[in-house]
Amino acid sequence: MKHAATSAHAVLAGIAIALLSGCATPVPPAPPWSSTVTTDPITGTKRCVVAAYDRVAGASYSRTGYLYPVVEFNSEFGLLVGVSSGGPIRFPVGDIVWRVDDRPYRELRAFNNPTQGSPPSGEAAADMTSARIAETIKYAQKLAATAGAAATVASGEEAAAMLDEMLAGSTLIYRANRPNAQFGLPTGHEQRVGQWTSEGLRPIPLDATLRQGIEQCRMAMDPK
Repeated sequence: MKHAATSAHAVLAGIAIALLSGCATPVPPAPPWSSTVTTDPITGTKRCVVAAYDRVAGASYSRTGYLYPVVEFNSEFGLLVGVSSGGPIRFPVGDIVWRVDDRPYRELRAFNNPTQGSPPSGEAAADMTSARIAETIKYAQKLAATAGAAATVASGEEAAAMLDEMLAGSTLIYRANRPNAQFGLPTGHEQRVGQWTSEGLRPIPLDATLRQGIEQCRMAMDPK
């Protein structure tokens, strides 16, 4: 009877050790870059976004008030590359300075974001005055869209060139561009580049997960 009790205790001890070992198994870290595919149920616009999110253990997420680099394949606007604000409440991003490795930096202006729809162009106007009014309206609409844009992105040839740099590069840094902080007493703002981590701000790696995400998006947008 004593031997049986000892064996039972040994089995229970073994199970407990196994359970504890299972609990101690580390969770694989989330990849630096991951892709997300969405389709607008009303307009039908399809988007695949590759982004470098914040990471904790195996989870990826974004936070309100922080900026995240994105590569987007958009069925309406084509390829877009730039920076988006994160979290459930999105703030305007404004202009961005962006640099891959030691290449010349780029300035991304929110005013150059692609815009949706076609405001009156005035091309069919009866006189020059009507055309100027139409251009003024178009400019005002552009400014309004810029002021509230939760992302600042390049499109067309510039976006393609930026993506080529990323695929050929190793690290990415960026920050909001504030001209009034570029002279006078240092503010420290110019040092706030890259992504916030548990170890502070760090450059974002342009690794294999970026390439995997881009390939996944290309397949999702054009599965043929």
